[in-house]
Amino acid sequence: MVKVTEKEMEFLQEIVTSDFSYDGWGFTDYITDYDYDMKVIRGLISSLVQKGIITHEENSGVTDEKGRYMACAEIAEEYSDIKNHKLINIEVA
Repeated sequence: MVKVTEKEMEFLQEIVTSDFSYDGWGFTDYITDYDYDMKVIRGLISSLVQKGIITHEENSGVTDEKGRYMACAEIAEEYSDIKNHKLINIEVA
């Protein structure tokens, strides 16, 4: 069981509930300043990558409505219950 902060869990839940997480291939979200406060999110991403909970790609090759490349975050399989659409093996400290 991996421990995360409340803010980290909120961000993980945002990924789980994103439109891109309902395709059955994993919990993924594209990260842009349109949806997130990037000053806060960068710190959360760094911490979650270090804990091995997410992978992060700064330039996903996908652009937002302004033509800017978006980052992408994906929750690792060992923390994803795709069938029941929920997080597993993670708890708030």
